[in-house]
Amino acid sequence: MFSFFILASLMASCLGNSNAEDTYSITDAELLSFNLSNNSDNYDSIPGLANVVFTIDQQEPVGQIYNYDSLPYLTTVDAKVLVTYVSGSGMDNVLNITDGDSTWVKSSGDSIDISKPLTFRVYAIDGQTKLYNVQLNIHQIDPDSVQYRQVASELSFLQTDETKTVVLNDQFLTYSKLPSSSSGMDSVIVLYQSSDAMAWMPDAAVSGLPVHAVVREIQSAGDRLFVYTDDGELYVRSDPAVDQWVLINKPEAVKVKSVLGYLNSDPKHPEGLSLIVETAGVNTFAFVSNNLTQWEYDSISPTPVPDDFPVRGFSSYNYQVMYTSRVSIFGGISLDGIVQNAVWSTENGRYWAKLTGDANVFPLLEGANVFYYNDGFWLINGKLADGYNNEVYYSPDGGVTWSVLAGKCQTPEEYPLRYNASLVMDKENKHFYIIGGRRAFVYPDVWKGLLNKMEFDH
Repeated sequence: MFSFFILASLMASCLGNSNAEDTYSITDAELLSFNLSNNSDNYDSIPGLANVVFTIDQQEPVGQIYNYDSLPYLTTVDAKVLVTYVSGSGMDNVLNITDGDSTWVKSSGDSIDISKPLTFRVYAIDGQTKLYNVQLNIHQIDPDSVQYRQVASELSFLQTDETKTVVLNDQFLTYSKLPSSSSGMDSVIVLYQSSDAMAWMPDAAVSGLPVHAVVREIQSAGDRLFVYTDDGELYVRSDPAVDQWVLINKPEAVKVKSVLGYLNSDPKHPEGLSLIVETAGVNTFAFVSNNLTQWEYDSISPTPVPDDFPVRGFSSYNYQVMYTSRVSIFGGISLDGIVQNAVWSTENGRYWAKLTGDANVFPLLEGANVFYYNDGFWLINGKLADGYNNEVYYSPDGGVTWSVLAGKCQTPEEYPLRYNASLVMDKENKHFYIIGGRRAFVYPDVWKGLLNKMEFDH
């Protein structure tokens, strides 16, 4: 009798419609659109509700209605809201059967409690029905907080101070210089690789790279790696599939003292490698271009690098701003052994400018890590004069000014503070990985970090 009454009511509504152009399916029990909005007397009870877009999944036996983009974290749903919908039959034909309490829902804007998931039964004109679960999604974790967790430990190849990890061809590669053993064996450089930074396997023997290479200072650029040696030699690995290193300079002519970073080509400058070289007894800036064959530096009257310019222990990053390529370096130790806290940047590899002043900058740091994340530079780790850095710093303006990030972005208590670690990003630039590092002793572990909003945005 109840079903007959529903069908009769729906038919009467349809037949009573004076618009001859409106036609509806007799058997259609699907919802075509669904929206929520705040009541007029409490128009802002749920901020942004009117802009929420709902997806209707017509799956069987129960359809799903939900907002793919969740409402902000800590959004409170404590007031009734207005619901509007369009059904295939064109009628007010939705029955709310949540918790067994059946109530008709009008498409013109009935007030409804959405604080918990709802179940709707939709009727077609011929009495057929379809069920839908309705869910208003709200982020359950703070998008502006960072998750840190240890994903690997007790990695034997990290149990040395001379390590560097890079990402090449979607693989994590770690070079380690193992010291000479008590049995008299010489130092050796080994290579381990991983696809996830958790499970690591030894790679083929490192080819062409001498043991006096400064492994900790390996720099990556695209599919190439660069490193210098204690003797001033410069080596490059150019094949992403083969670990073959090639010498590209004659140290008796010019000695490489530091690899600063690689500049990509832009409308004004060629691509190439920025270096500090020693020539005529002076340390000066140099640039190597034209596929690493053309060296540019002042050989007759070289200009010395500034006294406070770092030559080791810095973090380097190459990027592009307004079609101009740049390399910036952060912190580090100058030639006279003094720890620095400045940011220097170059557009052509030979002329460097200091970006930071005396205020709004990070402290004097050796072996810190800088990476570009969430529209700005982040700085983590590093050795202070009297301890180890326990803050995470952020710069929104290319490294000119810095501030400490909120506590929810800081490392947890169980994270061991360190310096001289490697920090790399995954291919989606979503997760960052802190690999190795040391303080009084070496940390043979891997930590993985994620800003929660990066998960939402990808």
